[in-house]
Amino acid sequence: MFKYVELENLEKLVAELAAPLGTEFVRVGEAVGRFLAEDVISPRNLPEFDVSLVDGYAISECDGLLFKLVSNPSLNTCEASYVETGQPVPEGAVAVVPVESARVSGGSVAIPRVYERGHEIARRGSDFSKGEVVGSRGQLVTPPLARALLGLGVERVRVHRRPRVLIVPTGSEFVSGEGGVESSGLLVKAMCEAVGGVVSLAEPVEDSAETISGVLRGGVERYDVVATIGGVSLGRRDLTVSAAISLPGSALLVRGVAVQPGRATSLARVRGKPVVLLPGLPQSTVSGTVFLLQPLIKRLQGSSPRAHYPVGLYRLASDYEYKGRFSSFTRVRFVRIADEEKLEVELVEAPSYSIKTVLSSRGFTILARGVTSLARGSYITVYRTPGLFPEGV
Repeated sequence: MFKYVELENLEKLVAELAAPLGTEFVRVGEAVGRFLAEDVISPRNLPEFDVSLVDGYAISECDGLLFKLVSNPSLNTCEASYVETGQPVPEGAVAVVPVESARVSGGSVAIPRVYERGHEIARRGSDFSKGEVVGSRGQLVTPPLARALLGLGVERVRVHRRPRVLIVPTGSEFVSGEGGVESSGLLVKAMCEAVGGVVSLAEPVEDSAETISGVLRGGVERYDVVATIGGVSLGRRDLTVSAAISLPGSALLVRGVAVQPGRATSLARVRGKPVVLLPGLPQSTVSGTVFLLQPLIKRLQGSSPRAHYPVGLYRLASDYEYKGRFSSFTRVRFVRIADEEKLEVELVEAPSYSIKTVLSSRGFTILARGVTSLARGSYITVYRTPGLFPEGV
């Protein structure tokens, strides 16, 4: 029934499947949070001139500590000139002495010691040189990058269009209200938006192949990506896979991923559009979103098909042992901080339905196939993914 794809092969498949969307030229301020569609080259040096980093006195070469105070555009031996922060230093200046360190008397400036060449001076082109690559194609435009671009006089950049994403929760119990309020859709929506998706969250649909097919048919007409939640296993009400591949021009590309939780995650293509079929249990939903849906959204924007990133090495505060039936799978385990100062963590072994496990964690680790136990004191890599964990905690 399932033909599990290994995680590394899934990443390659996403890279091959998803061609970046079209591009547009936008103002730098509007580009923050988006991915560059082409390299951005520095049009000039930054700074354009040798400038002072402090309010003080630019000094020339001198064998002593006493300088003649002048206001010339260039300095001769043993001369000093007052400069403000960010102001070009006079030609011939070798250092700037902060104003609080200099003593001015009459027409002279006395300094307390010999300063090394370049002290408190930002040299021309020391931040960026003309022709240097400031931002690379596929790079996320962050606030610091936007600040650098504006400082260089770059007002507009070319970025990839954000993919339009439709999230479709399934489950007759949510439609009737007997199963309470559907809540995974909100979680997936936030995770998709965190990697640049423009997301619409549909109302839950009933477990009907005909109903699901109709929603998917309309979804692929208006959106770049469609993702369903639930109904991907092998029960009598698990109809999303069959509904997807019943549509004209469809193909099932992935039927299961060799990761636990999230092994039922699947992928179809309908009329050239990717349809991601996520499991319904919370931890499985998160896993499928991390390893398939988020990378797909990034790839459509010209970025790498990987969303999770390492935050550091942590040490296990206690022994870990796995006794389940998926030891041959790559396994995701959520991580709870045991001691922040000592960088110690615990791996949480909990059923896939536990949302509390995700809520109380500060990241996750990825256990390789065959790893069933880890001793206390072992080091593991902890990962996070956009839109799921609080940053800096």
